[in-house]
This record gives sequence, C-alpha cells and structure tokens, in this order.
Amino acid sequence: MKIGLPKEIMNGEARIALTPDACKSLLAAGHVVYLQKQAGLLSGYSDQEYSSRGVLLMDSAEQLYSVAELIVKVKQPLESDLRYLRKDHILFSYLHLAADPGLIHSLCDIGLSAIPFESVSDADGHLLLLAPMSQVAGRIAAIRGASLLFRNRGGRGVLLGGVDGADSGRVVVLGAGVAGSHAVAVAVALGAQVDVLDLNEAKLKALKVQYPSIQTHVSTAAIIETLCVSADLVIGAVLLAGRRAPVVLKQAVVKKMNPGSVIVDIAIDQGGCVEDIHVTSADELCYIKHGVIHSAVPNMPAAVARTASQSLSSAILPYVKALAADAASSDLQQPLLAARAIAQGRVVDKVLEEVLS
Repeated sequence: MKIGLPKEIMNGEARIALTPDACKSLLAAGHVVYLQKQAGLLSGYSDQEYSSRGVLLMDSAEQLYSVAELIVKVKQPLESDLRYLRKDHILFSYLHLAADPGLIHSLCDIGLSAIPFESVSDADGHLLLLAPMSQVAGRIAAIRGASLLFRNRGGRGVLLGGVDGADSGRVVVLGAGVAGSHAVAVAVALGAQVDVLDLNEAKLKALKVQYPSIQTHVSTAAIIETLCVSADLVIGAVLLAGRRAPVVLKQAVVKKMNPGSVIVDIAIDQGGCVEDIHVTSADELCYIKHGVIHSAVPNMPAAVARTASQSLSSAILPYVKALAADAASSDLQQPLLAARAIAQGRVVDKVLEEVLS
C-alpha cells in the first residue's frame, strides 16, 4: 500500500506520526512510504534520515495526497488538508470528532474512510493509541501549570513544592485516568499537596496505593467546588471515550478561585471539561478570566515533539501495518474495524450518530 505522511499544519504542532525506523519497517513489509518534505524536522528527524531508509520525499501536500492511499498523520485535517483528501483515502489520525460535528460532515462529504487513533481499544476498553499521548499531556499539564503559577507569568507566586517555612502548593486533578494519573505523578514529585477526583473508586484506590500522600475523592459537584476554590492549580483530565468531555468545573466555581490560580484543561481536544473554556495555543498558552489563568492547548504533547513522536510511532506502527496489509486474519483488524468512525462517507460510530442527531 502507498502510505503518506503529510506535514502537520495545526498551530504549534511539531510531531510526526511515524519515525524513520518505523517507516523502514513498513518498507521492509513491501509498502511504499511518502513523506512531505520537512514533515519530521520539528521532531528532530531530517529528510535525509527518511530518504536513507527508502522513504520517497514529496515537495508539497498536494503531491503527497495525490499518490497516497493511506494517510497517517497526528492531528485532524484542517481546511487546507481537506481539499486534498479523496473518497478512496483511508485517514488514520487523532480526530476527536465528537467535539467537531463540522469535521464529521466534511469527511462524509468527501466520502473517505476514517479511523481515529483515540478510538482504538482492546477488549478491556483500554484506549491503546490515546494512552501514550495522554501520558505525555498529563505530565506536561503539571509542569506547565507549575510554571504559570510563577509571578512573572501572572500567577499567584506559588512554588508547588514547599520549602522550609512555607506551605506546599495545592493541586486538584479532575480525573484519575491515564492523563490524570501522570499529572498526579509529576505533582507529587514536585512536592505539592494533591487531591484527585474521579467517579471510579477502583482507579482512586489504585492511585492512593501508588501515591500514599495524595487525597482521593469520589467526584461530586460539591467536592469539586470545595477543593477547586482553594487550589493553586486545577488540572482537568476527564475523559469519556469517543464522546465530548463532560463539563465538571463550572464558571460559578472558577469565579471563587484565588486570583492568579491556574487551570490546565487536558480535555480540550474533546471540548474541554471546564465550562466556557476556549482553546489556547503554542503561541498563546493561556488567558485570564475571573482573575484565573486558563490554559487549554489541544496539541499539548507537541511541546515535546521528539519524545511524543517516538512514543506515538511505536504505538501506531502495528496498526498501520495491519491497515496497509489489509490482513483480515490479523488480530489487530477487529480493533481497527471497531474503531472506524466513517466508512466510505457514512458514519458508522454510534456515538457520532448521536452527535449528529
């Protein structure tokens, strides 16, 4: 199969879906791989590293899309990508369609087939291709939140890790999934006082065993308000697989938070779990509302593009191979079929059907 790796064009996006060595593996399996020139540069991979492994370099996105059959990219296509997509394309990337009905309509109008990374799961419901980037995003959220608390960044002037004679900063993590647990890991390592909220008591118990210093709570509106109004940093990491993120932190609560406190919403890809929060970017990391710093970057792992690209490439490579081989007997075919959002221009995901209804 002819596999295309276009250059990412979302603001601040620096990742590449497949590393040179991953491409070499695909070539060894008999496939052809095309790379838009400089698509890997911001992840630290030169065109020469790809071409030396047999990848064919294309001068433009238009040229790449015209020859490729399977499009493998990191983020959802933007307007300038959509014009190059065709009905015979298979699109394999992060799409977050539940939060973007307009994109659903656009992809259906083109008539292609689309499989979101974030929908590929195992029999136990583990989101196999979302987890690696959730790990990265959770860790970045804690680090970014800690830095935004610095006075010269507009924050309260709080150091999360307490020093002699001073209180530790207070961190509230909404969600005990993959992103939330990795945010907890960093916040604990920094020496913060950490409260974690989730509806899943088993996840909370497991985190408490791993990090005995934290406090865990079954999430309710009342406990969210109580903890968030006194927090220095709130990290939103609430996820419902394939659905728009539930709004759990209301603006009425945000208004009561301390001036200079910080909110980092990891769930912004799925619409955000903070009421009325809007997307920020690599150029404008945050904005202030009600005296509280809000940060909601949808491609947060791009800040560590090389690490993120290596992790993502390793996770998706077996699935790219399965898609390219079209091997019906492969153990990976069933997760891929179950993850399909759009098949030849028709929505086949029940959740997305609800979004459009």
